[in-house]
Parts: sequence; C-alpha cells; structure tokens
Amino acid sequence: MSTPRVLSPFEQLLLRDQRPGFPMCFFLLCEVEGPLDTPRLQGALQAAAERHPLLCSRVRDAWWRPSWRAPDVLPVLEAFPLGSPPPGIRNDPWRPIDIRRTSGVRMVAIERAHDTWEVVLLIQHAACDGLSGLEFLGDVWSRYHGSEPAPFRTPTRVVRRRSDSTATVADPSAPPTEPPTDSGHAASGLGGETARFAGFLPARVARGPVLSPFRPETSPAAGPSLPFFTVSLTTEQTVLVKQRAAADGASLNDVAVAAVMRAVAAWNEDAGRPARQIRVTMPASLKAPGTRAPACNDMGYAFLDRTAEACRAPVDLIRSLAAASRWIQEHRAAGMFLDTLAVIDRFPPALWMLTRLPVPLSTAVVSFVGNVGPRLRANVPRDGGCDLPGGLRIGAVKGVPPIRPGTRLGVGLVIYDGRLHVTALCDTAALGVAAPSLLAAAIRTEILECAAALPSSPALPATTTPDVPA
Repeated sequence: MSTPRVLSPFEQLLLRDQRPGFPMCFFLLCEVEGPLDTPRLQGALQAAAERHPLLCSRVRDAWWRPSWRAPDVLPVLEAFPLGSPPPGIRNDPWRPIDIRRTSGVRMVAIERAHDTWEVVLLIQHAACDGLSGLEFLGDVWSRYHGSEPAPFRTPTRVVRRRSDSTATVADPSAPPTEPPTDSGHAASGLGGETARFAGFLPARVARGPVLSPFRPETSPAAGPSLPFFTVSLTTEQTVLVKQRAAADGASLNDVAVAAVMRAVAAWNEDAGRPARQIRVTMPASLKAPGTRAPACNDMGYAFLDRTAEACRAPVDLIRSLAAASRWIQEHRAAGMFLDTLAVIDRFPPALWMLTRLPVPLSTAVVSFVGNVGPRLRANVPRDGGCDLPGGLRIGAVKGVPPIRPGTRLGVGLVIYDGRLHVTALCDTAALGVAAPSLLAAAIRTEILECAAALPSSPALPATTTPDVPA
C-alpha cells in the first residue's frame, strides 16, 4: 500500500460498530499439540504480517472519512504458559483492538496442559474478512515451520450483476415457492429492496433459562477462559450430513442455517418469548475462486428471513434456504448490502448513525467456511487432514464471527480434518453465561435432526457422546 487510502464504506461501518462489550473482532482458534516455541511464533506472526499491509496499518480517524495510515506497526503475541497468573482487566486477551493505535491483529497462545495449547488469532474486522484471516493464519504457520507462504494470485473479481430490466430482484430473504429465475420478476431499485428489508424486523434472542454452562473444571493457572464455546460432530456424522444435504439439492450451509433458525425459535419459545420473524446474516465472499491476495475485506452480507412457523417444517425450510442460496450466489446478491452502504456514504455521518439505530440488523450471524485446509494452504507437512508446522500438530481449527449490539448470537462453522466444528459467541450480558454452551449444543442437535429429516439418504449414526467440546 504505497499511499494511505480512505476506508471503504464497509470498513467504516465495521470501525464505527465496535462498542464496549462488543469487540468487532472475529476469532480463529487452533488446537495445537507439541512444544510450542512462543518467541518463534511471535517472529512468524510478524514476518507473515509484512506480506499483508492492512494488518500492519493503523487508522487515522476523522469525523468525515477515516483513512489508512502507511504500514508502521506489527501485531503482537500474548502468551500464557502453564502456571501463568490470571490476566487482569488491562491485559485481558479478549479486550477490543484499538486499530487507531495498534495493528488490527492480536494472537493469544494459552497452554492448557503440558504441550497442549490453544492459539487464537483475533483480527479487527475493519482490517480484513474471515477468509483473508484464515489465509494469513496459514502464512503464520508456514513461517513458523521455516517455509515460504503460499504465493499470491492476481485477484480477479467476478462482476456482480446489478438490478436491471432482465435480472431478478426478488428478495433473496423471502422463502421462494420454487427456485427463482430471470423471467417473470419485475425489477425494482435499491430503495425498494431496502424498504422490504426494513419491513422485516428480526426477533431478538431472548434471555434463556438460567442454567449452569458446561465448562471443564480448570484452575486459574490454566489460563484465561475462551469467550466462545465449541461443539463438534464426528467425522462420520459430518460426512453423512453433507451426503444427506447433497442428495436433496442442498448444502451443509443450508442445513446449518436452518438449524440455527430452529434452535433460536425453540430457545425463544422455551424462554417465554416466542419469535415472530428470524433473520440470519450470512457473510459471503465476493472474491473469484482461487484468488489469494493480501488481507482485505472483499465480502458482503446476505440476509435470510423466515417466520418461526416456517421453521417448524425442517425439510421445507432447508429447501427454501437452498433456493435462496442459489439465487444469492448466481446474482452476487451479497454485494447489494455494499450498494446500500455506498449510497449512505454520500453523507458519511449517516454510517455512524446506522450503527446507533436501536434495532438489531439480524437475530444471528452465521458464517460457514467449509473445509479450512484449502484456505490455510500452510506450506507444512500434513498427517491426513492435520497440519504439522515445526514439530507441532494442529488437531482442530475453529472460528466465529463478531456480533454487534442487538445481534446476540454469532455462529461459526468450519470443517477441519473431516470434522464439523460449531462455535457460538453470545451477548452473555443479555443472555447469561450459560448461553454459548447451551446454544452451541442446541444447534449441533438441530443439524443432526434437520439432516435426518431429509429423505432418500443414509441413516445418521446415533449420538453416543454428550454435547461437549472436542
């Protein structure tokens, strides 16, 4: 990045949307076995960051339009070896990242038992999106191993179809009765789409039953607790859920979104606050397949609205979500959100006002990455589906997107070494400390039950273990 540039409207939104208690950071976690060399990891983190200018840059704030400074900072590693004293407020590893003063990246390494580590990468979302973050994480492990990271490929962006007289502009969030086509749909402008969006006020996730969350018993010396909770499917369950979805013309992502909607509807009903309209925000990459470039934000949002009544029929729900997903992908519809921001950015203070609206944009955020191995592309040896950087073994990779005020649930789904990991990040101040573990377990159960409801496919194996982290 030769000269500072103004933040894009999307980057500005992410910068303005960070609030106390709501760090606008996504989390990527690696479960690592072996003698982790923390100084070596610190050097690898900083060497990898030098390939990604935005991860070494700070933001010059301004009332009108903030801009990126020239790269002048490097990310840091905060390590908590076994026996470290518990962190205080000032060195809480999950504190918000002030990208105006520091790099937008922080890495945290926590030794849970002898040679058993959790390595967590936090990235302020204004600096880059989650897929870029995964690629950067792969660069870090390549450098730790002593090898060259995967080369960049010239970014090629697929031209997104905009609304015109021939392209359908049917609301992708509405449950279609059949897959939408280009014929038979009237065109409408961005104002019409925005009005339709605003007309569906999403339900909030209600405060649920006050129950003790499941958490392994640990001593303070075992390091800081994670701010999110993960449950996992077995390899066999993961394969069969994918097979069942594909046999019905859907994807694992469609099943996962349906599962989140059903889990939230059931949660709210149990809490005595039945939902009327559930909206899921689904981040979607706008990069062309195979693109690998320095970290940046090249994504948009799609919004999926369903009534609680529609969530009662899992097969119909999955099929309607699959049809909407095809429409979103075909028309690059996730970019419509960026079109809206571009209009709002004509008067920049309106972006700040948008983040202060007293209504949630969605009930939950659901980010499905799929198989993270091709995203990481770490230049290291492998054992089956596991990466082996520098004498270590990465047994699992997990991740979750940030949540904003009003949106009380974030769900991240990734597959690593053949297993699906489901991670929940919650507004625990509103939902209670039990919420992440309870909602993650409920979503896992719903994924299995939704897949089992699909016809003409193999039977799923029974769950023989409790809903606990892998």
